[in-house]
Amino acid sequence: MPQLEISTYLTQIFWVLLTFICFWLVMDRFIIPGIAETIDARKRKYDDYLLKAERVNKKALASLRRYEETLAAAKAEAASQIKKNEDELKNMIAEREEDINRQLKEKIAESEAQLLKDKEAAMSKIEEISQAAAYAVIQKLGLETVTAEDIRNAAEAKGK
Repeated sequence: MPQLEISTYLTQIFWVLLTFICFWLVMDRFIIPGIAETIDARKRKYDDYLLKAERVNKKALASLRRYEETLAAAKAEAASQIKKNEDELKNMIAEREEDINRQLKEKIAESEAQLLKDKEAAMSKIEEISQAAAYAVIQKLGLETVTAEDIRNAAEAKGK
């Protein structure tokens, strides 16, 4: 075998070293810098993506914070408006109740006054009718000595 032959060791070592040095130079000058450049580019892209993600995350958090603040303010405003409307409605209802109660009291007072007038009128008519009926009965009985004035005086004395 030629690899084991001692006389060719020196040339084999020379060519191995020469080939190794050539490969080393090619790797050092062309391939390793390209790989390093690719790795650096990837690292820069990765770092850029992280920075962009952080900025977008900060913007999203700021937007979320503004949204929550706006929502809280809107809820507070709505609650305030609801409370205000409730108070206004309660006041309106109270005013309407007072107005209706006042109107009812006035109508009740008017009705009571009218009832009293009607009662007095009916009572005076009843007295007149009863006195006239009593006078007619007395006349039918033939007691002509009793006058209508006597019957009226007797009714007034009885009423007192």
